[in-house]
Amino acid sequence: MIHPRWVFGFSFLVCWILGYSPVNYANTTDPSLVDTNNLSYKLENINQFINKDVKKAINLAKELLAEAEIANDNHWIAESRLAIGKCYNYLGANVEALENLSKALELFQAQHDAINTAYTFKEIGNIYYFQSEYKIALNYFEDVINCGKNSHDTSLMILGLIGKGSVYGNTNKMDSAMVIFKETYQLSKSINDKSTEVHSLFNMGDVYLYTNRTLNALKVYNTLEKNYDVEKINSRILTSLYLSVTYAYIQNRNIEKAREYSRKTWEALKLYPRINHEMRYYLLRFQIDTLLGNSSSAIKNYISYKQLSDSINSINAKERIANFETLYELKAKEQKIDRLTLDNKLKDLSIKQKNIINYGSAAIILLLIIVIIQTFRSARKSKEKNKVLQSQREELEAALTELKNVQIKLIQSVKMASLGVLAAGIAHEINNPLNFIQGSITALESFIRNKFEDHYNELLPIFEMMNTGVLRASNIVSSLNHYSRRDDRFIEHCDIHGIVDNSLLMLNNRLKNRIKVEKEYCCQSYLVRCNEGRMHQAILNILTNAVQSIKDTGTIRIKTLLDNNDLKIMISDTGCGISEENINKITDPFFTTKEPGEGTGLGLAITQSIIDEHKGSLDFESKVGQGTSVYISLPIEK
Repeated sequence: MIHPRWVFGFSFLVCWILGYSPVNYANTTDPSLVDTNNLSYKLENINQFINKDVKKAINLAKELLAEAEIANDNHWIAESRLAIGKCYNYLGANVEALENLSKALELFQAQHDAINTAYTFKEIGNIYYFQSEYKIALNYFEDVINCGKNSHDTSLMILGLIGKGSVYGNTNKMDSAMVIFKETYQLSKSINDKSTEVHSLFNMGDVYLYTNRTLNALKVYNTLEKNYDVEKINSRILTSLYLSVTYAYIQNRNIEKAREYSRKTWEALKLYPRINHEMRYYLLRFQIDTLLGNSSSAIKNYISYKQLSDSINSINAKERIANFETLYELKAKEQKIDRLTLDNKLKDLSIKQKNIINYGSAAIILLLIIVIIQTFRSARKSKEKNKVLQSQREELEAALTELKNVQIKLIQSVKMASLGVLAAGIAHEINNPLNFIQGSITALESFIRNKFEDHYNELLPIFEMMNTGVLRASNIVSSLNHYSRRDDRFIEHCDIHGIVDNSLLMLNNRLKNRIKVEKEYCCQSYLVRCNEGRMHQAILNILTNAVQSIKDTGTIRIKTLLDNNDLKIMISDTGCGISEENINKITDPFFTTKEPGEGTGLGLAITQSIIDEHKGSLDFESKVGQGTSVYISLPIEK
């Protein structure tokens, strides 16, 4: 019997003769062949391509990482990880970006590289900032500031402070943001950094502008124009500056100045075109023409604004799809490379098997063992890769679902934005005549009371009818204003009963003399924390469906009651009802049982989304020919 140690020793000798290393046969690259100058060149190319061709940039970054690992150079490994993190951040792959940036941060900190540590902190902070995780982002921007202080690098301090000021500006801490931008302005002056100096002044002006201190904002903007050649120093903010000045003069009701800076904005757009700046230009032109009473020009500018807005939404959607496709393609390439590498290893192993057979049975036995182990490892790796593929497939399906939801919200956003402008115009145009009529009625009533007192009592019922008509028209306009509120971020305490009554008022012309409304409200009015405009929309969608389901005459019953900490709302009708096969599909986007041209299939889908946003529930019961009942449950304020 052959001793196992003899077998191992003999096989090791055979492998050594064949140039085969049992320990690490796959790595045959000589680290001394790596050119560090080439690494620097690749890093420069990555920074150039990241905003032009992200696929090329990320492939270069991974090549840089592979060569840095062969050279066993931790500095270049960290640089390549930072570059890969930037690329993934551009694609919106936040998990992969944070994974690479965290590894880069660990290596830079171990090397005591304060500059690159600060830039890595900044990149991580930006990821959280654009995800609206402002508290986490603020911590990283604070780290950038500390790195700048410790290394006495004013530029780094300014970089962190601008990020911090931006967080404060987006969290309504405008006074704190102003203090920080004043500090960045002084620091920029101390190092003669004119570009950041101009940017800091512009940020200060915008803080004044969006805190309703228009005159202060104009003073800062005028200082910028008078003392700095903004186009030469920092051309990126020239168009933004003119847009802010135009908006400030509109707020200040100085229409001539607003028109002057609107023209300057247009000239700047010709030199530095950006679609979001052009969109804001047309919106401001619409406001100027509206104030001047140029309705024809105002409509043209608003149409241009809407077309650009739709274009931006479409571009954003396409970019997100393209980014997901790019990320998926990169993952597929990585898997293909892994498979090819595995195939090459197996081929190399097969050749070595044939050679080892010629050196004895002992080497063959050991080689078979190696083959079994390698096959086991390959199977395990394949299983792991399948799990990764399954996980990636689920992520892509989730991303596709998210894109569909975004599409629905974009459609509704455009619809409600148009309705908001229309409602504002109607309110303005109707309320003014109503005020004139109300004033005239009051004056006429007073005149008759004083001059024709004998006839006053005879005319009193007529005055009451006129006052009732004005009040009813005013209530309709008020309800329309409630419905058109579209600030999705504004949450307040709302009276659900009032929302239901306003919605019924808007449908009054479709209910009159045809549909009877029976209301059974709970005795106490409970407040619900919600967005009043969106809740109006949800209730109105349900009531509209109820009205449309009743062809001739019928009844709509509305009942509210308290169930533990939830307010239950039941809206039932005596309409045509919904079939059992369709009841589970009525909240699906674009599903409708109405005739072509009568419905989009989005009403109940949007209603479901609104109720979900408010942590409520929406259920349906229906029988064909008998009617439909809708049950809404909303948490009340404790």
